[in-house]
Amino acid sequence: MAAGGPASELILFIVAVIVAGSVAGGLAYVTTDIAHGMNDRGAMLADKLRTDFAIINDPNNVPVEGTGPYNYTFYVKNIGKNSIAFTSSAVQVFIDGEMVPAANLTFTDVGGVPISSLDAYGVGVIKVTRGAALAQGYHTLIVVLENGERRSFVFRVS
Repeated sequence: MAAGGPASELILFIVAVIVAGSVAGGLAYVTTDIAHGMNDRGAMLADKLRTDFAIINDPNNVPVEGTGPYNYTFYVKNIGKNSIAFTSSAVQVFIDGEMVPAANLTFTDVGGVPISSLDAYGVGVIKVTRGAALAQGYHTLIVVLENGERRSFVFRVS
């Protein structure tokens, strides 16, 4: 009976070590998972910060050409450090909440040359072709890039 005391203590010690090891392993897994999640989120945020743009029109004087169809001209400046895909398949345009069909969009540089990407600090032109003129008053233009970055622009047609 004298040997039962140390044997039970040894068993309790082994059980305690196994439980502590299991808890430490679980905490290590959770900590690693959190660290990877923070790293991924940081990379996504850094990419979003490197990809940025602005609509730089005069809101009271949006250029319009034609008498039907009407071509509205909007200027977009890449103010990020990454190049932006600048095509009708990568950029969606909405006017007053209605998506403009890709066939009605033209993407060029300021010289009128078609381009497929907008370099850092470059200015591109989006021409929106509409069959009917926009009514007088205020309208909202929303430009959405392929990564989800979006900018809105309120302009007035007089």
